[in-house]
Amino acid sequence: MTPPSALRAFWALVVFSLRRHAKIRQLGWVALGLLTILSGLVLVVGQGKTGWRLETRIRKVSNPKDEKGDDPIGMTYKQYGDERLPFYEVLPSTPEGFALKVGIASAFRDKMADQKFLDDFAFLNFVRTVVFGYFLAFLLPLLTLAYASGAIGAERESRTLIWLLTRPLPRWAVYLAKYLGTMPWCVGVCGAAFAILCLCGGEYGRRALVLYWPAVLAGSLAFGSLFHLIGALFRWPAVTGLVYVFFFELLVGALPGSLKQLSLSFYVRSLFYNETSSAIASAKPENVDVFAPTDPTTAWVTLIAAAVAMTLAGMWLFGRQEPKDGS
Repeated sequence: MTPPSALRAFWALVVFSLRRHAKIRQLGWVALGLLTILSGLVLVVGQGKTGWRLETRIRKVSNPKDEKGDDPIGMTYKQYGDERLPFYEVLPSTPEGFALKVGIASAFRDKMADQKFLDDFAFLNFVRTVVFGYFLAFLLPLLTLAYASGAIGAERESRTLIWLLTRPLPRWAVYLAKYLGTMPWCVGVCGAAFAILCLCGGEYGRRALVLYWPAVLAGSLAFGSLFHLIGALFRWPAVTGLVYVFFFELLVGALPGSLKQLSLSFYVRSLFYNETSSAIASAKPENVDVFAPTDPTTAWVTLIAAAVAMTLAGMWLFGRQEPKDGS
């Protein structure tokens, strides 16, 4: 008969946690449904007439056949530059006004003829909408919350935690084993969701996937470590995590000053921005004074250090807790 082994018990718990996460919990189905909706939306926009490009966007302009100018018509930016701006250049005007009109019109038409500018604009439009908007603001925190918060939280809710603690392992080892069994799911599911969104975005999505996948892995690891800690400390970890995401992360991340540096999403956004600026030198955040991204080294070190610190803190805190009421 094989004698009991703490090491075997530890790895058995890791494997058990990996298998248990294969059963998607309710919050996971919500995140999966949201991914399906957003992927479909990205696919529809990318395949539409306008897409992500500037020259195909519709601009409302006055109808020259309407004397009052109250009947606007839709023209693409390309059509506007080709058909309308030459008309404004020859209108009677002062020399200064004429020069200004000609300069603006010429610069606009030059941009409409600059293929690199148009390609970069389309890519940045995709990144701003899909990567920063859909993925970072919603999918990344929701997916990591769905898996990480349930590692210990599900045991507590089902009142099976007390039986889990009967294994010949110290409590900190139980926390670490559940963590090791959870992180592959957090990283893998977030990476797969990001890949699906990007592939639905066509050529710009494929470019974003190559550029940003390391930042996605770092962000999923940091958020997963946080929500695993929340799952170990709070009785209702999913609710606590949602409050954190939609109040702290979104609110603090939009504030000026240094307070936003307390949020994990700030450092993930910084990695995204730094990768973007390395690929497109002219790319700038909309509110640079508010956002003020940090350098990539600081962002990487902070995310990795946060993941390690939260894991060590969770091992220590969980080791000092005592289960109550069979949970």
